[in-house]
Amino acid sequence: MLITRKSRRRSELFRSRFREGSVDFPIRQYLRCREELVSGIIHAVLLAAFFVALIYFGKTLWNLFEAHGAQISPWYRRTAMFGLSIAILFVAIRLWIKVRNIRDVRSEMIELKSQFPNAPERPGNSPR
Repeated sequence: MLITRKSRRRSELFRSRFREGSVDFPIRQYLRCREELVSGIIHAVLLAAFFVALIYFGKTLWNLFEAHGAQISPWYRRTAMFGLSIAILFVAIRLWIKVRNIRDVRSEMIELKSQFPNAPERPGNSPR
């Protein structure tokens, strides 16, 4: 029978392979967590690089005002530095949240790995 959007079906008849009751659920969730971990690490590295670039940009902007801003109002420098400080703060907060998310995903991976059905013992971890 072809299942379409209009088909009447009961969820207990068609089991999802991603449902928690399936045998391979911990392995599938572990693989999803691993993908999330890799993408999270890449995102964190890019955020860290952007954070460092903003700090260097702030130093350059400060030196620019030192060299060429003698005849302008000091509020231009203060406003520019305040705006840049807010941007650096937002990037730092996002980086911190991303690092906490990576830590949570890693702990979830460890928990899921312990739930693998028929998980083979590693050679160094056998009980004596």
